[in-house]
Amino acid sequence: MKFPLSFKSFGDAIPPQYAIQVLDELTNSNAIITTGVGQHQMWAAQWYNFKRPRQWATSSGLGAMGFGLPAAIGAAEASPGSIVVDIDGDGSFIMNVQELATIWVEQLDVKIMILNNQHLGMVVQWEDRFLQGESGSYVSRVTKKSELRGAIQKMLETPGPYLLDVVVPHQEHVLPMIPSGGAFRDVIIEGDGRTKY
Repeated sequence: MKFPLSFKSFGDAIPPQYAIQVLDELTNSNAIITTGVGQHQMWAAQWYNFKRPRQWATSSGLGAMGFGLPAAIGAAEASPGSIVVDIDGDGSFIMNVQELATIWVEQLDVKIMILNNQHLGMVVQWEDRFLQGESGSYVSRVTKKSELRGAIQKMLETPGPYLLDVVVPHQEHVLPMIPSGGAFRDVIIEGDGRTKY
């Protein structure tokens, strides 16, 4: 081949193409792959070795961000017993994230592999190539309290759209609260769930 596909390594970081390559190695021809829209869609086309017709569900060039998760739901319903994997990007996935409820309620065996580059990757790629790297879209995640102030400051100072994903502990509750079916006298004011006014 004159121009074989290749990808860069970034130390211990996971190249997205490699993630798709490993998924391909660990699945068989029974797998159905869906994608949203963006770089992950194109990498899936390049790095997943599709072995039969109707193994890939994508919106192709229509640019329907968010297509991957609903398509995976349809594939799981239409092909029970098949492994269904939505290869998605963080930006495309968020377009229909509410469909996680459908998957749970219907108990569908849908797998989701998000290639999270904290950007709308295809948008940034175009900005890098044609607008000298002037990014108008950025998704950021902060997980440590010590980094929060700086992350919020960066969000506020960055021109254009910006999503800051602040990861918080799931154990934290909103108090005071009145339990379902309770009255004001049943209000919970402390974390143990027993203390009342």
